[in-house]
Amino acid sequence: MSFLSALRSSAGSLASQQMPARACFSSSATARDLARMQLLGRLTADPEIRPTKAGKEYARYTVATTDPLGPPDENGERPPPTTSYHKVFAFGDNAVQRLQNVKKGFQVLVDADFRISRLPGSEEEGGEGAPAQTNILIQHRSLQVVSKPRSEAPPS
Repeated sequence: MSFLSALRSSAGSLASQQMPARACFSSSATARDLARMQLLGRLTADPEIRPTKAGKEYARYTVATTDPLGPPDENGERPPPTTSYHKVFAFGDNAVQRLQNVKKGFQVLVDADFRISRLPGSEEEGGEGAPAQTNILIQHRSLQVVSKPRSEAPPS
């Protein structure tokens, strides 16, 4: 028996065996849960490079995104678009080095992990005191430059 015919024979016998079904969806927790976002917007300023307490550098930058127009009101008019500002942190030598070449006004696509933390407020029953705060920590995974500002783009 040649090698190819032996291979075909074993492949055929494997295909005829029942394979156990695998669940495509599971409600149990995975080894690592995931919270990820993508931002497509423009940098509001050049990234800031700062040291951590341990002396390592990290970068901090802000991406402005314009929210889509909402549905029209009773008069058929749409509200004006709003802008959201997202502070992003990048750790690691490669990320910090790459971000030194990205400047204010660049349109970027950011892939990031995020974590939401809620800080309780000190509000009293009368409404006095600091309200509760919700913080979103956005940690940069990757960044792609989509376009440069018109003033920096090469002439076509």
